[in-house]
Amino acid sequence: MRETNYNARAWAALIIAGQFASPAYGAAIIYNLGTLGGTTSYGYAVNDVGQVAGSSSITSSSLNGHAFRYDGTPGSGGIMRDLGTLGGTSSDGQGVNKVGQVTGGSQLTGNGAGHAFRYDGTPGSGGIMRDLGHLGGGDSSGKAINEAGQVAGTSSISGAFAQHAFRYDGTPGSGGTMRDLGTLGGSDSYGYAINDAGQVAGFSKITAFVFHAFRYDGTPGSGGVMRDLGTLGGSTSEGHAVNNAGEVAGWGDITGDTGQHAFRYEGTPGSGGVMRDLGTLGGRNSFGFDINDAGQVAGSSFVTGNSTLHAFLYTGSPGVDGVMTDLDAWLDATNPTDGAKWTLTEALGLTDSGLVTGYGTYNDGPGGSTDGTRAFLLDASALLPVPEPASLSLLALAGAILLLRRDRILVIANRNREGEKCA
Repeated sequence: MRETNYNARAWAALIIAGQFASPAYGAAIIYNLGTLGGTTSYGYAVNDVGQVAGSSSITSSSLNGHAFRYDGTPGSGGIMRDLGTLGGTSSDGQGVNKVGQVTGGSQLTGNGAGHAFRYDGTPGSGGIMRDLGHLGGGDSSGKAINEAGQVAGTSSISGAFAQHAFRYDGTPGSGGTMRDLGTLGGSDSYGYAINDAGQVAGFSKITAFVFHAFRYDGTPGSGGVMRDLGTLGGSTSEGHAVNNAGEVAGWGDITGDTGQHAFRYEGTPGSGGVMRDLGTLGGRNSFGFDINDAGQVAGSSFVTGNSTLHAFLYTGSPGVDGVMTDLDAWLDATNPTDGAKWTLTEALGLTDSGLVTGYGTYNDGPGGSTDGTRAFLLDASALLPVPEPASLSLLALAGAILLLRRDRILVIANRNREGEKCA
């Protein structure tokens, strides 16, 4: 009996230790974020609490957009807040961090130039858009912001018709500095993403017509280096997102330059790092725009026929169990009521919990008052595999080993006692 109990407990513990959660497939939940009074809006980034940064046309002009931050729950007190400008007529919000700071670009008074900004505080209640300056050439734009408030973007440089990627460190107006990240040898570079460690992703010219995705590691001016991520076999690639593991998402020309595919770059550039092709939704081209800490990628792809772009979410490992899900088709299948109103064009922002923002075409039927291009917030968490609780698995495995050892010792001791009685 002791042998039987030993085997049952051991197997039970080992099964617990080896459990893998299966993906849970549920209904898509989507929200139309509306506009600032105009006819169009675009969601570019989303943080863990569901705040969205983007751009919307305004009531007074369909041609001029303002940066916005969307706060709260759509349909239940949520509101799109106008962040204003740096004095000009237009601005756009490109990135938002977990405390609600937003970065982007805004025209200055007179609209002759545009500067990167960081917006701090609460819109309408002391919030302020702060000018981040430039690298000497007069223009700049912020593209992403990390949890420390560091900003990545692009600025024109002094004395040349060229642009360089930058990282902005510190507090605007109080010692903050825009730092030039250089290039991969060509004239221009562009910064599009930053993680919490300050690594920046983007792309840089190598020659006049060839550019490669990069990841910038370290401190600019103090040992920092821009690392070439290569391509998918073609001549060019672009990095547009980086997660806290240093993985980069973007797109690149495939072998023969016959199309562009989204990619996920894993590992260390120059030391075993590899760019992995994520494929497409059936069309010729696909584009990766964001990546979360689990390595899931949001983007857009042409579907079969190459005439229509659809938003996608990529989960799993390329070449193993990776799946590119058409978010528009998934919305139609799991939530047909809302799916009939939407065509999801691009997924531009993604969180670890599966919140996705982007834009699509919204049409709520004849006479609908909210038709047009609209920013959306999509809860795609049902597509994400439930993460295995590693610590629990290790504890279970350790428990299984202890059970094996303890019960084996008891079995041996019992046998010894039986032997002694026989003697």
